[in-house]
Amino acid sequence: MLRYIQLKEWLELGTLAIPYAGNKLPYGYPLLLLLLSKFNVCNSFVIVLVNDLYLAGSLYFVSHLFKNQFKSWHLIALTLLTWTIIKNALTPLSDMQYMFFSTGTLFFFKIYYANNKIVYLALLIVFGFLAILTRTIGVLLFFSMGLALIFGKKDILRKRIPGLTALLVAITLFFLIIILFSNFFRVGDYVDLVFPFFKNDPAAFLLTNIRWHLSDWAELFINTSQFKIAFLSAGIKAPIFLLSGFVFMAYFLGVLIRARKTMPAVIIIYLLGYIAVIFSWPTYDARFWVPVLPLLLAVILQQANHESGYFRYALFAWKAIYVTFGIVAIGYYSYLTFNKKAFSERHDAGIWENEYKVHFWGSPLFDSSNAVREYPLRVLDKYDR
Repeated sequence: MLRYIQLKEWLELGTLAIPYAGNKLPYGYPLLLLLLSKFNVCNSFVIVLVNDLYLAGSLYFVSHLFKNQFKSWHLIALTLLTWTIIKNALTPLSDMQYMFFSTGTLFFFKIYYANNKIVYLALLIVFGFLAILTRTIGVLLFFSMGLALIFGKKDILRKRIPGLTALLVAITLFFLIIILFSNFFRVGDYVDLVFPFFKNDPAAFLLTNIRWHLSDWAELFINTSQFKIAFLSAGIKAPIFLLSGFVFMAYFLGVLIRARKTMPAVIIIYLLGYIAVIFSWPTYDARFWVPVLPLLLAVILQQANHESGYFRYALFAWKAIYVTFGIVAIGYYSYLTFNKKAFSERHDAGIWENEYKVHFWGSPLFDSSNAVREYPLRVLDKYDR
C-alpha cells in the first residue's frame, strides 16, 4: 500500500518531492489514486467505495460469462464471504482494479466472438490495456485470447468471420506493442526479479514455490489464513494446508478438464496460465489469487451441478465450512473496524501499532524506545479521512 501511494505521489509531485520511487510496481493503480487526488477525493472512504464498485462489476462480468450455469447469488455470496476479498476490498491495493479489468476483457471477448460488433472490440482492447497497466500478468489475457482463436481457427475459416480475424490481428499487434514497450509495462522488471532465484538453484526454487503456493491456494478454499489459526503449531498447520492445497488443486484441474467442452476455451487457458505464473513467483501470499477468485468459484459452481454421490456431499460440506469461516472473517474485520485499539495492535500483526496510535489519539501510548516512522504516519494523516 505504501509503495502504491509513494508511486502516486511521485507521479503527482515529482522526484524532488518524493526521492524514492524506484519500486517496480505498474502504474495503473497509482494513476487511479492520482485521478482521485485531482478531484480531491483520494481518501479512505472513496478508495474503498471504488474497490467495492470494481468488485461489483467483476461479479457482473463473471456471472454473465457463466450465464445460466448456476445461480448468480451463489457466486456473489461465496465471493463476499471470502476472507481475502473482505480484506483486500478494504485496502488500497490493485487487486480489485485488476479483477475488474481482466474479467471485463474476458466478458467483451465472449460478446465480440458472438456478434462481431466493433464497440465490443474497442472495449476489449481498452479493458485489456488497463488490465496490463494495472498488473503485468494481464499480458496473459491477450495470450489466452490469441490461443483460443487459434484453437478455433477452423470455425473462423469455415464461417469466414472477418470480425474474428480482425480480433486475431488486433491481439497480434497488441503483443508487438507490449514487446516494444516492455519497460513501461514492467515486463522486464518482473523477469529480472524472478530469474536470479531460478538461476541459483532451479530445483529448490521450484519445490519451494510449489509448497508455498499449494498452501496459499488452500487458504482460499479453506477460507482462512493459516497464520490466523493460533491454536495449532506450525508443524501441524503446514502439512494440513499443503495437503489441502494439493487436494483442492487436483480437484480444480480435474474440473477444468471435464468442462473443456462446455466452458469457453479462453477462460481455461487464462486460468491455467495464471496458475502457472503464480507458481513461478517466489513469494507466499494468498492475495495473489484474489483477482481470479470469482472465476475459480464460478468454475467450481458450474461443475457442482453435475456432481453426484459422495462428491455432492463433499461439496456441500465444503460450502458449509467456507460460509462459516466467512462469517467469522466478517465478524473479525468488523470488530477491528470499530475497535481502533484492537486494530492498531492486530492489523499486519501490529507492525504499524505506534503509527496508528499516534494517528488515532495523537499520542503513541507505547514504550518510547520504539520510533514512530514518519512516512507511514504522514500517509495515514493525509489519506485516512
